[in-house]
Amino acid sequence: MKTKIAGLSAAALLAASLSTPASAAFISGSLSFSDGLDTLGNIVSDLTTFDVGAPTIASGGTGDFAGVAGVTTTSDIDTLAPAGVIYSVGGFSFTLASVSGITASPIACAGGLCADSKSFSIAGTVTGAGFDPTAFIGNFTANGTCLEGAPGTCTDGTRSGSWSSSVVALERPSETPVPATLALIGLGLAGLGWTRRAKA
Repeated sequence: MKTKIAGLSAAALLAASLSTPASAAFISGSLSFSDGLDTLGNIVSDLTTFDVGAPTIASGGTGDFAGVAGVTTTSDIDTLAPAGVIYSVGGFSFTLASVSGITASPIACAGGLCADSKSFSIAGTVTGAGFDPTAFIGNFTANGTCLEGAPGTCTDGTRSGSWSSSVVALERPSETPVPATLALIGLGLAGLGWTRRAKA
């Protein structure tokens, strides 16, 4: 019995040491992105997936993002199922976890020109070599324009859309559990189960 308890204690200490945060610093700073949209509705206010064009441009980096600029690998953003890496540039990758606060302005026309917009907040985790995974928040805004055809509608072939996004690293850990933490939780649950079985 002492051997089993000693073994469990040793395993718990090992798992705890694996889950200890690394000594690397969290990421700080802000960064902006912008580009066009490849797929449009009527125009952007009815979109739920934003088909971003290429190449996307990063600019205005501050803090750890200072000097990060230029062409960015970018993925589409699905507001109904936010997930995956959405921006990769300068050794940093931004993984989307949630979209909130969606606001849409429907098409309004004046003087033969129509416009609409949609914006929302984004949040997730940014990673980079030499840094601990860090939480980020940001915004995404899309704007559409077209020439007016029938009152309040777009003339075919005249729609265009653009988007811009700004993100800020929060200098705190991502809320996503790391594998070592999950291992420690699993070990604790296994230990509780063994204890209950031993008492029975």
